[in-house]
Amino acid sequence: MRLRKLVAAAVPLPALLGLAVVVPAAAASEPLVTLADSAAPLVNSARTGDVAGGQPITAALALKLHNQQALEKFLADVQNPVSPEYHHFLTPAQFNAEFGPTQADVDKAVSFLGKSGATGIEVSGNRQAITFSGSAAQLESAFHTRIGTYHDQASGRDFFANDAAPTVPADVSSVVGNVVGLDNHAVRKHESAAAKQPNVVTAVTPPILKTAYGTSGLSATGSGVKVGFVEFDGYQKSNITKYDSTYGLSAGTVTTVPVSGANYDSSPGDGQIEVELDIEVVHALAAKANDYVYEAPNTNAGELAMYQKIASDHTVNVVSISWGACESAEGTSGANSVSNAIATGTAEGISYFAAAGDDGTTDCYRQTGSTAKAVDFPASSPNVTGVGGTQLTITSSNAYSSEKAWNDGASNGSTGGGISTVFTAPSWQSAQSTTKRKVPDVSADAASGSGYRIFTAGAWETVWGTSGAAPLWAAFATLQNQVHGGGLGNLNPKFYSIGNGSSYGTGFHDVTTGNNTLHGTTGFSAGTGYDQVTGWGSFKGTGLSGLIG
Repeated sequence: MRLRKLVAAAVPLPALLGLAVVVPAAAASEPLVTLADSAAPLVNSARTGDVAGGQPITAALALKLHNQQALEKFLADVQNPVSPEYHHFLTPAQFNAEFGPTQADVDKAVSFLGKSGATGIEVSGNRQAITFSGSAAQLESAFHTRIGTYHDQASGRDFFANDAAPTVPADVSSVVGNVVGLDNHAVRKHESAAAKQPNVVTAVTPPILKTAYGTSGLSATGSGVKVGFVEFDGYQKSNITKYDSTYGLSAGTVTTVPVSGANYDSSPGDGQIEVELDIEVVHALAAKANDYVYEAPNTNAGELAMYQKIASDHTVNVVSISWGACESAEGTSGANSVSNAIATGTAEGISYFAAAGDDGTTDCYRQTGSTAKAVDFPASSPNVTGVGGTQLTITSSNAYSSEKAWNDGASNGSTGGGISTVFTAPSWQSAQSTTKRKVPDVSADAASGSGYRIFTAGAWETVWGTSGAAPLWAAFATLQNQVHGGGLGNLNPKFYSIGNGSSYGTGFHDVTTGNNTLHGTTGFSAGTGYDQVTGWGSFKGTGLSGLIG
């Protein structure tokens, strides 16, 4: 099962019908604008009362980007080999000047927060997000909505959320796109993916992965490349060192980057296995890269701050993401705000890889109990490469034999995949006959029968899920950064161009068998070429490397 953030379900809007909600009145001279995307995604929950007025809440404003159409054109041109803009990525300063919020925009939003009584106001380095704190009463007054307590009927979890979409003065709405953090239903959790005595056919190790996926022939080790990790928990360097020494890996540095004061390394929680899995899988193929482990508070505001810091710092070339949520649980405001941060990093040449989920085509199942078709975020963001899962079979000499779609059933999970309800299909996906974004884009080993052997929390464990496949692809991209001498940005246009062309078989293992049907809901079937189970398939190391440039 994939290690992921499990977002507790939210309340359906019909549950609020008939609820008498009294909100602070706006002055007659102060027209208000509703931020519709910032309504809490309230599903399968019941309101149980009011949040205490003095309860402290940390939230964030996501400011609007400028010249959005021009940004979309730039993101297309920077990946178009015939464009003069091809691979001419921007610096953070250049992005801010062309597309980012202005200082005047920030001043307007900060002034609004200050008048509302907010404290701890912190502006991201690229001016796109403003984190702040206030009492529930202050935020109710500022955003003209009550904040209630709710009980999620599927998970049994209690949380708080804004009863209605927040409203802000019209002049503030001209610079603010979304408010995130008026609820805490999206607390990130994960499922254990370790088995003390797993039913493993082959536990994959660095030698197996390098041979099976064909990276042994690349004269690259990750040297000079910087890899970022999105994490909501900590790790112990001694475990990473043990993994490296066991397999004779000469590794680069591993550095923790605290976000909003978070640093979990002195006492990691149950997400430690996720963090150490991510780092060790990247080391399996690209050990000499320098690693930057971003650790953020387990809140919506913390999540946004982390993605904005990655883009604003512009330290890393590749980002591995193994924490996700189904789109409806993430919420439109959270998804759009984080997606803008990722678009910023993409324009700067950063490549993002995210796990596609472990609940087949019913990605919300463990979050809301829903068996409706859904996909995982941020894998569904157009500027992220969504990574699905396969079952890998090798020969006696560790060479690649075959792969099929990963589907171990309800107990051990299945690869995520399907159609986004939030994001439209990017131009490079048009050949797949869709108006909405499809995921995954690619895939790699994720099955319990071919789990990843890692050292975590002082012991050897076998771990599986798309949480292993995502950092494996991030590791491959790290090698490509070294081979091609710099950042590569969003690799999806290149992958789809190869997949739709005559060189497809040179770069990819086409996975044509299996499906992601799970929890009684018919999913999708793997087949020739692209599919919503394994995408284009897994990489052929040297072959795909020769097609990227």
